[in-house]
This record gives sequence, structure tokens and C-alpha cells, in this order.
Amino acid sequence: MHNRSRRAPMIALLASALLLPAPALLAAQAHPDEARERANGLSLAFRTAAKRLAPSVVTIKAGSRGMGTGVVVSRDGHIATANHVVAGADGIEIVLHDGRTAAATVVGLDPGTDLAVLRTDAGGLDPASFGDSDALEPGEWVVAIGAPFGLEQTVTAGIVSAKGRSDVGLARFESYLQTDAAINPGNSGGPLANLDGEVIGINSAISSRSGGNDGIGFAVPSRVVERVVDALIAHGRVARGFLGIGVQAADGALLASLGATQDSGVLVNRVERGSPADRAGLEPGDVLTAVGGRAVRTPGELVATVGEIPPGSGVDLKAIRDGRERSMRAVLAERQDDGVRRDAGDAGARPMSALDRLGLALRPLGEHEARASGLEATRGALVVDRVAADGPAARAGIAAGDLILRLGQRQVATPEDVRDALADFSPEEAVPALVARDGQARFVLIHPGHAPSDTRQ
Repeated sequence: MHNRSRRAPMIALLASALLLPAPALLAAQAHPDEARERANGLSLAFRTAAKRLAPSVVTIKAGSRGMGTGVVVSRDGHIATANHVVAGADGIEIVLHDGRTAAATVVGLDPGTDLAVLRTDAGGLDPASFGDSDALEPGEWVVAIGAPFGLEQTVTAGIVSAKGRSDVGLARFESYLQTDAAINPGNSGGPLANLDGEVIGINSAISSRSGGNDGIGFAVPSRVVERVVDALIAHGRVARGFLGIGVQAADGALLASLGATQDSGVLVNRVERGSPADRAGLEPGDVLTAVGGRAVRTPGELVATVGEIPPGSGVDLKAIRDGRERSMRAVLAERQDDGVRRDAGDAGARPMSALDRLGLALRPLGEHEARASGLEATRGALVVDRVAADGPAARAGIAAGDLILRLGQRQVATPEDVRDALADFSPEEAVPALVARDGQARFVLIHPGHAPSDTRQ
């Protein structure tokens, strides 16, 4: 689906179509004809974009799923839309912009980005052209076309409010464009376009307390749409890169405790043995700041960035360790479906002596526990047997049954490892601990404070 048009030169009127700044209002009042010309120029830009795009927009009636919108991406009948519009539909009918109706079938679904591709045998299709979402800047005008509340071929306008919205919680791979163009139920799967009528995003969701438009809409950027649509048409699925790490967001205090000197980046809390990250040299406690030349500031941004890179690609990594930036290179594997791992208990194990300083009682990780938790390939861990209710570990959120993988810069699997790790810290220093629960690892910062005299409570 490489249907990118030549970017048409903006017509002369667009140069005068910008809204007047506040200091020019009095001048505009003094010259009403000039102000009217500017307004008409902006109106013409909207009309031109809508006319170019409208023939490529279809309304989708998806059986039990309700109504949505799609955009034609090829002359042989491929249509891009949102996954949630058509997934599980009993039957799919499309309505073309000229009123014709036709049946459509699903070519492929990608829930990870909330995108899907349909195909119809209807002829006379006019595919849309795609623009460059990476070239957009917040504040640029955009238009949306869709069927909000069943009102087909509705055109709305607004601006790009923000780019690269991740951690929104709508899909696994998020790098949304945010817009204030009115998007309502029925717009999902439809195009968001620039003033050249080029698709720069596929509308996916809104943030709303009322159920209608509150001025916050999200669209999958065209950079992602083109790759996913091409993959679904060619293979029926999307192959994504996989690095093999667990990460978390971290505040300044936690980053500083690990030697990081900046407040952006994601904290690596798990590295799978034998994974691309392991072979590249990443370690728990590293602060990953860039992948493939792109800055990563949140876990969601990292997931989206790695997921966009094809498996087998070599990527450069930037990370901070012990206060120094390090460069590494990884060759990505292919991401597989994630599994959920649960820790198993071992009530018969003999507890270790209490660690009064942290308010913990620990014991070695049993062999069958390691297998059940997926940690058999790691260098070991300790099980939290008991936690003092008023102790430093409890205040850090550690609970009985958690696994302690690391204290400070040392991995811990024996009582001797714990003693060595704690010897690196003064009694007043906070201790970063790598803790696993339900198969998910996370760094926490344990502040010693007043340690209880007995952890058996």
C-alpha cells in the first residue's frame, strides 16, 4: 500500500488563511474585506481537503458491532479501519460515498494497534493518498470524515493537539496523534487528514466523560497505519520486533539511586536470558534512553518503538549505567504472544533469619517455584517469607510471596549475597530492590528509617 501522492503546493490563499493574532484584531476591524478574504481562504482549504478525501471514505455496517468508518487504500478493494469496528462482526456491509453498497470481508486484524483491513469486490474505488505523520507539528489544521451517530460523510475540523501519545491504555502499541477535531461514535476507523487531503491518521478513540466529543480524540499515525496495513494485506498478520526486557517508569529519586543523571528514560527491571537485550549487554538497573535513534521516555513509548521495527533488524541502544551513557546494538527477535506467569508457594521451606534493617524475612527460591515463575534461567532469587507491618520493606510495597532478585547492584540468591549487597550502603541510605510479583519485575526503593526489632508479625 504505497500510494503516497506528491505533496501538492499550498494554494496562495492558504498563506492568508491563518487566524489573526490578537494584536491584529483592531486592524482587521478596520479592514473587514481583508478579514473576510482570510476567512474565505481557510474555508476553501477545508473544502478542498474534504472534496479530495471524501470519495475514499466508506461507512461500515458491521452486523452486531454497529457502525464505523473506513478508508479505501487500494483500487483492488482494500479498506483500512479500526479493529474494534469489525472484530467479531456477523457480516460486514460498506456504503460508498456515492451511495452504493457492497459486502466486505476481513483480510486481517491487528488488535495491538486497533487496526484492521477489509476487502470488497466493489469496483470504481478511489484510494486515498497518505501523508507523513512524522512531519506534523502540534497546531496544524486537520479534518476528519466519518459517520458519527450514523451521519455519513460528516466533515469536522480541528488541529493536531499533540503527537506520540503513549500509555493511554487503549491498545498495546500506542503512539497516537491527539486532535480536537470532533470525533464521535461512528468516526472510528475513519481518516484524519491534512489540508492537502492526505490521510495522516486513522481515528481510533476518544477520551470522554459524556460518551460524545469532549475535544480529545486519538488517531493511529499514518506511519504506523501504512506498515500494519501492508503487513495485513501481504501476510494476514504483523511481525514485530522483540527486545526481551521488562521496564518501568521511575521518579528522580529512584533514578538517582541507580546512578542515572537525567529524569527521562525507562528503568530496565528484567532481562530475559538469551534475549536480544541480554546479548546486547543490557542489565537490570540500566536506564534505557533511546532505541534506534528514537528517545524513549515511558514504557508505552518503548513498546511502541520496538514494535514498529521488523524482527531481524539491528538497532542501536542508548542506556545509562552507573552515571555513564553506554551504547549497545541489538538484533531484534520476533515478538510472540505474552503469557501470564504466576509464582507458586512452598510452605515447607525453612525461613532464613530476619533482616531487621529492611523488615524482611527471606528464604531461597525453591526449584519448582523457579520453574513455575519462569525464573529457572535466571541467576536465582529470594522469596519474601514475612514482612514487618511497620517496616521499610512494607512501606516500599513489598509483600510476602514476592521475589527479591537484586539489592543495589548485586543479584541475590543466598544470605551471603544479601549481606554483601547491604554492605554497599550506609545505614541511612535507601536501597533499590528488584522485586518480582505475578511474573512482573519492578524496582522499588526501600528507605531504612526506623527498622523494627522483629519481623515475625
